Order: sequence, then C-alpha cells, then structure tokens
Amino acid sequence: MGRYRRIDRAWARCEGMLSVVVLLSMVLIACFSAAIRNLTRFDVHWANVMLTNLEWADSFIHKATTLLAFLGASQATYYRKHISIDVLTRIAPLRLRYVMHAVSGAAAGLIGFALAFSLASAVKLNLAERPLEYEILGDTGALHVCDATPAQLEQLEGVERPSAFCGARAVLRLTGIRAETPGAAFQLIVPILFVIIGVRFLAIGIESGRAVLRGEAEMSRLDAEDRERLAAVHARLVQRGSESAEIPS
Repeated sequence: MGRYRRIDRAWARCEGMLSVVVLLSMVLIACFSAAIRNLTRFDVHWANVMLTNLEWADSFIHKATTLLAFLGASQATYYRKHISIDVLTRIAPLRLRYVMHAVSGAAAGLIGFALAFSLASAVKLNLAERPLEYEILGDTGALHVCDATPAQLEQLEGVERPSAFCGARAVLRLTGIRAETPGAAFQLIVPILFVIIGVRFLAIGIESGRAVLRGEAEMSRLDAEDRERLAAVHARLVQRGSESAEIPS
C-alpha cells in the first residue's frame, strides 16, 4: 500500500492545486463579467462589444462549479471527511470497527465504480451527438468544424474554428475518444472522478480488511496513524485560519 499512498498523495495535491486555479478563475471571470455588465449601462461601446464576446463566461462558471463540487468530493474522500454515519464506529470495539470500515469501504468503492460506469455510458451518448453549429457540409458529406480545412472555412460566412476545443478534441482522439462538443468533453470529468473516489474507498476497505487479518497491533497502528493525520489536517486549518485573521499593524 506504500506505493498507492504516494500516488494518492500526489494526486490529492494536484486536485488541491487544480481546485485553487479553478476557484480563482471563477472569481476573476465573474468579477470581470460583472464589471463589464455595469459599464454597458452607461452605453460604453467597447463594453457592449466585450460583453458579446463574454457569452461563454456563464457557461464556464456553471461547469467550473460542477468541477469544484466533484474535486471537493474527491478531496473529502482522501482526507476521510466525507459524510458518514459514524455513531457505531465511534462506540464499537477496535476489531469490530475495522470490520465495519472494511465492509463499508468495499461497498462504497463498488458503488462508486457502478456510478462511474453508468455515467460513462451516458457521457458516451452525449459525445456522439453533433449539433448543427459544429457541423459543415464538405465535398464528401458532413464534417465537424474542427476537421474542416482553412479553405472550406473561408467559403462559409460567419463560421469560425474553435481553436481551444479543437486542440483538446485532437488530444482526446489520441485516446480513442471522439468529442463533438466542449460540453460533452467536459462531462468526462464526472466518471473519472467517480473512479478515483471508488478507488479510494476500495483502498480503505482493503487496508482495513488486511488490518483485521493481521491482528490488533496492526489495527492499533492504523488507528494511531489516522489520529495523527487528522490532527495534522486540523492543525493546518487552524494555522491558516489564524494567519488569515491576522491584521497587519
């Protein structure tokens, strides 16, 4: 389990950094969009033009909120801060407590995998749907706008190639995934994070089950590690709270 813990710790750090980047992006875009909307009330021409170009902002904030929610759920699983009914585990003897951890962890992991499979099937259907705004007619039939040549795009008035999405679409195609729209490509995050959550729950179940088989000494060691880990997390939170509350003199 040592290698798994190192990988999981590194992944959790990446999730934390991504959460910070997404949250800051949401705040900046929301503030900028609100400022531009206020300027349009004074008939500022460039603000009206920019507001038209910011039509994607609301969609970005909506999707970023969803991403933050799932990143938070994954982080909560890593720190074992997920919502749980732990009344019995608090009063149960050590061995029974780890038996319950093993059973609940394995069950939660399987449920996470089942949800990931179910959502992946739905996302697969959405990936195959191509709306008219992403389709053009070429010499050989219908084409995705990302697959069109510059010459074909020049013949069509008002059709632009979404460069950022087309780049992401090309990367996804290397893995065998064909995404027709940015929204469908974004939905891939949901089953992926459910797989990660399922793996973490299953690892908790396996680790607890191994501790039960190895005896009371191993269960006591894991119990002490959990207490130390939770104490370290609480200490960091308290430290950050005190630092943010400090007022410079």
